[in-house]
Amino acid sequence: MTVDFRDTITIAAPAAVAGDVMKAVQDWPSWTASVSKVDRPATGPLAAGETVVVTQPRLRPSTWTVTRVDAHGFEWTSDSSPGIRNVGGHWAIDNGDGTCTAELTLSFAGPLARVVTLFYAGLIRRYIRMEAEGLRKAAEERAGGR
Repeated sequence: MTVDFRDTITIAAPAAVAGDVMKAVQDWPSWTASVSKVDRPATGPLAAGETVVVTQPRLRPSTWTVTRVDAHGFEWTSDSSPGIRNVGGHWAIDNGDGTCTAELTLSFAGPLARVVTLFYAGLIRRYIRMEAEGLRKAAEERAGGR
């Protein structure tokens, strides 16, 4: 069984700018209150295969492995919780008018996915919305500062 969460937001910045903000995962605590700490041992551009530990308020730290990266975002997976596999997507789609639409997704799969998401659905939705709003603000500030 898979349980999916998704949020989209329009950003007044090019997709490449929003993608750069998302891929700089070490900076997330500066623009979203849904992430309190990020441990990223690697330096340079985010790359497939690297692992990142993300700490969020009210949750245990999770280790994420980057599985796909391109100019407009990335995807990563986590098996940090027993009985659950998470896939998180962070993508910016160009709208053709200097704006983009960011799509943030989080999927839960495995035997405990349904039970866990019953208890945490509200928190998950709040955190994804906080991330979307923070991303919008950070990307628009970066685009305006060019």
